[in-house]
Amino acid sequence: MKTIQQTLLMIAVFNLILLSTYAQNAGIADDGNSFTPNSSSILELKSTSKGMLIPRMTSAQRTAISSPATSLLVYQTDATAGFYYYSGTAWVQVATGAWTLNPVTKTANATLAKTETFVLASNDITITLPVVTSTDNGLAITVKNVGGATDLVIVQGSSSATIDNLSNSKLTRWRSKTYIANNGNWMLKERENLPENIFDVSSTGSWTTLSEVISFLNVHMDEASVVRLNTGSYPISSTININLPYPLTIEAISYGNATITADSGLLNKPMFRCQSECYFKMLTFDGSTLSTYGTHSGEDAIRFIGADTYNEVKDNIFTNFYRGVVDSTNAELWVFETDFENMGYSGIQITGSASGLSFKIAESDFINCRRGLELKKGTNVITSIMSCGFYNENSTDSAVTYNAGNITFEDMFFTNNTWNNVGKFFTGYDFTRSDGRDANIKIMNNSGIEDQNPKCKINVRNNTTATTISSGNTWYKVGWNSATCTNITCKFVVDNNKITYKPANKMYGLFIITGNIAVSSASRIVSIGIVKNGVSGTRYGECDLRPSSANVPMQFSTVVYIGNVSATDYFELYVTADAACSVTFQDVQWFTTTY
Repeated sequence: MKTIQQTLLMIAVFNLILLSTYAQNAGIADDGNSFTPNSSSILELKSTSKGMLIPRMTSAQRTAISSPATSLLVYQTDATAGFYYYSGTAWVQVATGAWTLNPVTKTANATLAKTETFVLASNDITITLPVVTSTDNGLAITVKNVGGATDLVIVQGSSSATIDNLSNSKLTRWRSKTYIANNGNWMLKERENLPENIFDVSSTGSWTTLSEVISFLNVHMDEASVVRLNTGSYPISSTININLPYPLTIEAISYGNATITADSGLLNKPMFRCQSECYFKMLTFDGSTLSTYGTHSGEDAIRFIGADTYNEVKDNIFTNFYRGVVDSTNAELWVFETDFENMGYSGIQITGSASGLSFKIAESDFINCRRGLELKKGTNVITSIMSCGFYNENSTDSAVTYNAGNITFEDMFFTNNTWNNVGKFFTGYDFTRSDGRDANIKIMNNSGIEDQNPKCKINVRNNTTATTISSGNTWYKVGWNSATCTNITCKFVVDNNKITYKPANKMYGLFIITGNIAVSSASRIVSIGIVKNGVSGTRYGECDLRPSSANVPMQFSTVVYIGNVSATDYFELYVTADAACSVTFQDVQWFTTTY
């Protein structure tokens, strides 16, 4: 026997059939009252206490439907539960709204369930997405890192499942990504096409301070990286120590947009101590933001202390520090297009504690620095200083200070620099030394100082010491009384009638010799010339003289060109005659230069 409910249902269905037969649309209300359905609807159901229940089935039952019609709608009860419709080619889960998210918190490594669709993660953890198949297509899971500045959340697929064909994705503080299931793998809903080794610092970024991002890299750095400062000011209240496994670049978005400032707590301390490889680019370093900062020893902007590292400082501005940049080991340092202003002591100080320091600078300016560039300490230093401007403020200022007692050079090149003629330009060198200590310092083409190519001048006046030629056609070194000889020298050692070339680099030599001689016999033919490296060496510039009278002075001159002048080569003036006699070189002016 049918129940009353069954009977009523049959009546309702029958009425619905009748309505659909005789009307364009129909409506059913659960309170028994009639109403006019919406004209745009073929069927309208009205209730304040009930809903419409469509077919419910498992995933297997859904996929077993034969030839499903396009737009067929069912509710799946297992796996990724929800409404599914047939698009004409595949079953698609109906997108869920924000109200269906299931927020969960994860603070340790975890594998997610399919129902955990919104994950708030913190600490250094790995989140594994659930196993999915094609039946889960469209499942969306969002993961957000809500931890601290040093927290890194790694999201990975289960087993061999990939994320946009990658093994994992990484989330730093405050960043989130949504992962969409697709045929057993995962896709990012919105993929950022940025390399993962660029770390932006800004008020809205994962890191708001330099200290935070360096702390993060101390834990998680796995390749050469760039820290990029957005427009703004970045105070430093304690020294930032950089000792990382890979090179680090710290740069601004554009030149002059980011300023690193001294803040309370930094007194008597440097801003940066770099033990590993570092590059600083397009930044402004400002010490004036902290009262009296830059007037005390130690209040430096950057100290490079790592041995055997390579470092760069490019397109920066340094103002109001005790020292702008310090290289205190054997690190290789390049400085390009950088300004140093109002330094309490020096713009750059080179004070290498190990042999082999290399320092090169170009197109940089030093303005109002007690010492623009101080070459204080080092062994076998290689230095190039090119196209820089030095603008001293006080008579006691020095553009370039060379502490000759504590630093030696394998090579030094100082060229195309300019100076405002206040104070001193390049100080400390001595090119007259017999040990050749400074011979490898090259000073050329600078505005405010003469070129310091190797050169010397010997002047002999009123000499009465004769050179005896005992055997004709035999060459003898010319002698004169040292009391009658004066000289001026640069990178040559002068010892009476002997000049020795000291620099390591080879050059061409030009020798100009003039004077007068007196010969003991008028019937002699006398020859003079320059001899390289002793009597058995090569003679250059031989010229013959034929005196008209005995012991009467006659003038002579010769110009000698010698190629390939090398370190320790020495040159002497020699004389011979066709027969025995004596020759007195009464006056000699001997000028030598190289190029």
